[in-house]
Amino acid sequence: MEASVADLPQWVGIAVAAGIAALVGGLIGVLFAHNRGVSKAEGGIDPQLDAPANAPLSRENPAFRQLQEVLRAKGISAKEQDTRLRDFAGEFAIIHRKLRDLRPIGEARTDVAVRALAALEAGEFEDAIKLTEGLGKDEGSEGHALRERSVKLLAASAAARVIAADLYMVLIAPENARVLYEQAIEELPATADERRAEVLNKLGTACYQCGDHDAAVRAFTRGLRLLEKTIGTDHPDVATSLNNLALIHYSKGRYDQAEPLYRRALMIDERVLGYDHPGVATDLNNLALLHKKQGNLDAAEPLLKRALSTKERTFDPGHPSLVTGLKNYASVLRSLGRTEEAKEFEDRAASLPPSRTESAA
Repeated sequence: MEASVADLPQWVGIAVAAGIAALVGGLIGVLFAHNRGVSKAEGGIDPQLDAPANAPLSRENPAFRQLQEVLRAKGISAKEQDTRLRDFAGEFAIIHRKLRDLRPIGEARTDVAVRALAALEAGEFEDAIKLTEGLGKDEGSEGHALRERSVKLLAASAAARVIAADLYMVLIAPENARVLYEQAIEELPATADERRAEVLNKLGTACYQCGDHDAAVRAFTRGLRLLEKTIGTDHPDVATSLNNLALIHYSKGRYDQAEPLYRRALMIDERVLGYDHPGVATDLNNLALLHKKQGNLDAAEPLLKRALSTKERTFDPGHPSLVTGLKNYASVLRSLGRTEEAKEFEDRAASLPPSRTESAA
């Protein structure tokens, strides 16, 4: 039967009161000095060392006593011993719980964990360390191998899904492609940011063709951020991503959001590709059409003129982009009331020989 507080000798109460009053000081040392004759059977578990359930730690605990011996052997002072032993009470409970809750894979490894727990409780620290360290090595070795295989499998899966999605896009089935692009994005390795950005741009295009413009904006924006992170802010791929994102805003009538994106794409391509590159001509055309949509024909006209000049130097007669450039410029001239000039460019567009694709049809 357990002894009640009233049954304890008066000096025990005095010792406990003194220990509480000097909590920051050497509590364990005080309790040892006053309780050396109290046995475990008499309920003499030190309150300061009473660890949480499943790992009770008294001064008679083998692990506690073993740590005392280790500290003494290392020449640790009595005051420092008290501090370290007090800290060990809580730390032991945490380690004990973690080891108890460890769930290794396989019966043999489970047995190792059980033996490690027994070693810890017995104060056989070296054995506990050796067993848990070995367990970690075995589990880790197998885990790394499985993770490497998993990454390869998922990367192959992502590549296959993208190919299938690309084919769906060729067949004008963006709904099917969208699902596969989304799955591929989730399966790509965490480090494959550039590849993920590429697939996100494909996803954005699929969402746009599905009519889900908000999802397209999210995909293009996320892809843009990844590209900026991986290849920098001055790259033609970043400009392409900016143009894609601007197109969504343009199609939704959000011209104030589209314009800075088009302008930034133009500046990037001018710096990287050069002023007379076809990609720059496309950027000029995009920005000019935005101005035209806003009714700012005076701003659109010089941009289209410059874009047309580049196309005339770059493309063969009859190239669809050149024909489109002539028609766009003529349209703006006509809207500006420059009818005779407009007719000149319209006639040129009509007189150009058909492109190779058209002539083969």
